[in-house]
Amino acid sequence: MRERPYRTGATQLSDDQLILLDALFDLGAGVDLLRRGVFEVQWNFGYGHTLDDAALARNLLWLCGHGVLAAEGDGGRACYRMTPGGGELWSQERCPVWDRYCDHSSRTTPRGRTLMSVVAGAPAVRDHILDLWPESPPLRRRTAVFAEYRLVGWRPPAPGYVGLVTYEEPHQWTADEYLVWAERQRERRARLERERSWWRTVPELQRFVP
Repeated sequence: MRERPYRTGATQLSDDQLILLDALFDLGAGVDLLRRGVFEVQWNFGYGHTLDDAALARNLLWLCGHGVLAAEGDGGRACYRMTPGGGELWSQERCPVWDRYCDHSSRTTPRGRTLMSVVAGAPAVRDHILDLWPESPPLRRRTAVFAEYRLVGWRPPAPGYVGLVTYEEPHQWTADEYLVWAERQRERRARLERERSWWRTVPELQRFVP
């Protein structure tokens, strides 16, 4: 994504401040991960802010002083997190579609399989991810719902729709097999982008905003 994402202009937040909040709306981070030189690589948004280290420090101080962020810890080791008030400001600008938001992660089990977990704000979104995402046929699939779950820390608790799927991925290839796998991965990523009904980051959110 080369262009900066849509904003409504409803707040006095600067573009650079809003971009910092794009990285912090769903998790906390220290200043090292917010510096201009590493921001685009760290967050992979396709865009970044223009603040040098001194300006970054001033803006983080301003955002904390105005209740947009809260700093946990001291000095250079502080972790910056969005407050509920900051989340409302950010939402006025980015127009998040919360019933399409999801979080997912994957890890390797002791048996060498991939375990993917999904939490979404709507059951249809959870099920769509479980249908599209795993490359290999699932060995096991389970779903559940938490009555109260904080999918994003500053938002009120709401039902969280959980899915777990276990599948096996190839780990060794010949050179020819790897080329076939790599091409299949490119096609798979393109299909996911064409068909996804969910978002996890602000660039992905752009499909669903005005």
